[in-house]
Amino acid sequence: MAVNVLFLLLVWVCSQVSLLCFCSQAEGQEAILHASNGPTLREYCLLYNSTWSNISDSLSAAVSYPLRSLVSSQLCVRGQQGSLEGQAVVVMRGGCDFSQKALVAQDLGASVLLIASVDNLVIPSANDSELRKVKIPLALVRHRDVLDALQVFPQGMEVRLYAPPVPPFDASIIIMLLIAVFTVTTGGIWSGAAEKDYLDNLSLYSPLKVLLFVAMMCVMLVLMYFFYRWLVYVIIVIFCLASASALYNCLDSLALGCSTLSIMVQVALGPGAGGKVSESLVCVIVCVVQLPVVMRIPQFSALAQNLCMMQFSILGYGDIIIPGLLVAYCHRFDVWMGNSRRIYFISCAVAYAVGLVLTFAVMLLSKMGQPALLYLVPCTLLTSAVLACVRKEFRLFWSGSRTCQVRGFL
Repeated sequence: MAVNVLFLLLVWVCSQVSLLCFCSQAEGQEAILHASNGPTLREYCLLYNSTWSNISDSLSAAVSYPLRSLVSSQLCVRGQQGSLEGQAVVVMRGGCDFSQKALVAQDLGASVLLIASVDNLVIPSANDSELRKVKIPLALVRHRDVLDALQVFPQGMEVRLYAPPVPPFDASIIIMLLIAVFTVTTGGIWSGAAEKDYLDNLSLYSPLKVLLFVAMMCVMLVLMYFFYRWLVYVIIVIFCLASASALYNCLDSLALGCSTLSIMVQVALGPGAGGKVSESLVCVIVCVVQLPVVMRIPQFSALAQNLCMMQFSILGYGDIIIPGLLVAYCHRFDVWMGNSRRIYFISCAVAYAVGLVLTFAVMLLSKMGQPALLYLVPCTLLTSAVLACVRKEFRLFWSGSRTCQVRGFL
């Protein structure tokens, strides 16, 4: 019972995230800082304002400038910097507005202004009157990237700024589709295969249990709104327990011993965690707390966005779990009815794949994130319901009767 409650609670949390959207486009204006000196080169993330700065869309068309480091200055007023004619200059963030720094650098003859930021990068902005005065490109760069570049190129470097365009279609969508369909179909097959063994151990959910689950959802939603900072750790613990329980059950079904596997290390220690906790890892945990309820795949063609770690194809676990419950039920129903061809299971799995393809197609055409369940639920439910009506088995399909004799298995 406790495992079922944990699983249902995890499904609900995933469904809340899935209602947001399937998204593959990240808002922002990212560019690449290409630094080189002879055969040595490095590339770093930049954030810029496209209405403010005109940056080339290819490396070959970008103009090369020698970089001058003024990270000891905020460049809010003219000082002893001397002439910056034809140079790209990097200064520290803070002390004054972005436009003020750009105007000072422009007066000193600089061709490009880079602002090193210790905090999170933001898109630079200013009012229209200040915007019209600035004629040089301006972008934000991470302070740690500047320090790395100065260490790699102690004798100086040439830099070029470019912002490669992001193609509308990316191979990560295909990978996302394959992972989702494989997970749903495999779960359905596993569920049907286990149905015969557990056919006598019937576990029904009473109306009281259903009402209790709905009440838990409402309370959890309110608590997450007011106490997200603390409740996020509760969700992570629930996810770890449910994952460990599911893994143990799978290994038990395969007649394998429960080995010393490291379960959900990254969930416990944070993104990119290994066996040790480093200083940078602690910073990630403190700065960013993420719920383990989405699947993220970096886009292969988004060079600048991947460099800035801002471009991912995202699919909520609820978009897999919730339709997967119906696919698993369809396979179980095939087992109950003795359908050797598994017509319900195959039809529902195909409908799920069609729903995902439809989601991706609408997303690419509209260039906006889409709620995947908006397409998955009608595709899977209507397909299963119509098939049950055509076969005159809708009442049995609706009630989930297990009184039918099982005439075949797999």
